Amino acid sequence: MTAASALRRFPTIKPAGRGVVLSSLHPAYRSGRTMFPSRVFDPDEVERILKDGHQSRKIGKTVQKGRLKDAPIFTLTLEERATCERSCSAWGICYGNGMQAAERIVAGAALEAALWDELAALQAAHPRGFLVRLHVLGDFYSLTYVALWMRALAAFPALHVFGFTARTDAIGEAVRELADANWDRFAIRVSGREDPRRASVIRDAGAIGVVCPAQTGATDCCATCALCWQSDISITFRRH
Repeated sequence: MTAASALRRFPTIKPAGRGVVLSSLHPAYRSGRTMFPSRVFDPDEVERILKDGHQSRKIGKTVQKGRLKDAPIFTLTLEERATCERSCSAWGICYGNGMQAAERIVAGAALEAALWDELAALQAAHPRGFLVRLHVLGDFYSLTYVALWMRALAAFPALHVFGFTARTDAIGEAVRELADANWDRFAIRVSGREDPRRASVIRDAGAIGVVCPAQTGATDCCATCALCWQSDISITFRRH
């Protein structure tokens, strides 16, 4: 475990490669839900849906280098499995299985309305740039939701996004098209794709591209690394 810092409220727990693995008979596995249903909230039940990156063990509060230096970072957490495609290679090993404290926001129209309002407020507060991590848990869940992010990129010029999707369906194709057209501002990698660019994989050994520096201890957190949104080289993650 590395120490907490001014960028992160909580210390990072280094991946041990033995996270919580669900049996295919587990109710959460079978129903496509989180293991912690009491930690799922409607948007109006939480103070805000976009959380300060300072609250994350790995993300960090403010970008420390690169073209987005000094930009504040925010995160969005949805419900794992409930918003994901069942073909996801991490369906049973999702690191959400070990995140009981996380506030997962219910997907849908109410989320999208609240999200738009919060993005507008962040644009006003941080016109020089802000960064959103999609999604700490969960995934893009509809074409309407993907279209919202396309509109947001046009409406809020300070907005920048990074994250991952395991979608292989029409939703995933729409995400990839949006990323390909706007990589400098919408750096969404395809999870589980064996590709040297714009992808990510989970492996206990070997690597495609580079192993996440925040996991190896080569850097403190995402905020001090910037690789995920600064480069299109693929990233390998060790199992949590």
